[in-house]
Amino acid sequence: MSASVAEPTLRAGVERAPELDITSGDPLNRLEKKLGLKPGSPPRPGRMVAALLAVAVLPLLVLAGVTGTVPQLVVDPYFLRLLVALPLLELISPTIARNVLRALAEFETTGLIAQEDLGRFRDAVARAKRMRDSRVALAVIIALSFGAEVFAESARSPFLGAWARNGERLTLAGSWYLYISLALFHLVRLRWLWRVLVWWRFLFGMSRLPLRLMPAHPDQAGGLGFLSNVTVSFAALVFGFGIGVGFEFRARILAGAVKLSQLTIPMIAISLFFILCIVTPLLFFVPQLTRAMWNGRLAYDGLASRYIRRFDERWLARAAPDGELLGSSDIQSLADLGNSCNLVRSMRPFPMNPRGLLPLAAAAALAMLPAIQAEVPIKDIVKMVMGALR
Repeated sequence: MSASVAEPTLRAGVERAPELDITSGDPLNRLEKKLGLKPGSPPRPGRMVAALLAVAVLPLLVLAGVTGTVPQLVVDPYFLRLLVALPLLELISPTIARNVLRALAEFETTGLIAQEDLGRFRDAVARAKRMRDSRVALAVIIALSFGAEVFAESARSPFLGAWARNGERLTLAGSWYLYISLALFHLVRLRWLWRVLVWWRFLFGMSRLPLRLMPAHPDQAGGLGFLSNVTVSFAALVFGFGIGVGFEFRARILAGAVKLSQLTIPMIAISLFFILCIVTPLLFFVPQLTRAMWNGRLAYDGLASRYIRRFDERWLARAAPDGELLGSSDIQSLADLGNSCNLVRSMRPFPMNPRGLLPLAAAAALAMLPAIQAEVPIKDIVKMVMGALR
């Protein structure tokens, strides 16, 4: 149940762990690199952010300037969500990619995967890569972004401001927004959704391997605690997805179509959905962790019983001189065994620390701030938050 430290160290030195960058490698990403939009390794997102803003945001300012409606545009929730969400969803790529790569290394270098299962481990990585690079998936994403998603969104045009509508007709700025800017916005979001599904696919493959879990591991997750750190790094993605919804709800509130009180349940439900999208794949490991937890408790309880019996026979069944007791390593060993047993008893059947949910929940709640602020002044929101933290 406990893995050797020397073995994985030697193994890691012989052969490098396979890599899986869920944010790059697909056909569209390769095109972006050829165009020089994502230079470097790992890719730097600065140029891609500038390109997205140049296509999705700058033309809106120019076209609104022609009609003199820039003041209405720059405060419009639909414009603001482009301005906030598009750069954010690109800028978070290096951080998430780096944490996923670290997770792959942890699986192999910590000895969680036995030598004879390394081939299956690499197969799981290869399957996730093939899913990431799927041309069919990319075609569907593009079709949804520039097709069905755009036409579905056009039904929301009544909530757009005066910069986008001239009576019943769309202005040039409104048309650009619906059929270009919004399509790019959906493209970025749907690509991220596919990347999350690739992460799901990889974790499912890992959960099918006979992992060498360690019930006495200090992370209280059998050695899988590093997955909690990776999951927390997705908090920025939760915010990036949620902020789009927050601004959408804000637009509806400002248009008088709905009240904030009517959106309370939808906001909570959507926030929970985004969090579950990130946390759910960790459930794949629950069966193995549960077995390791109960087997570990039985094994360590048995070890403790055998050790304590011999300890009692040596030190309590006979009147040992105090000189022998003082400085004996048996006392320290007994304390160490007790600490190990306590660690085993504190092991969780879920690989994520409950405190790790707080950043995800905070990101989801913060994303709904634009909708809340449409009716509640920001100073009142700050007072409520500070009161809740006391």
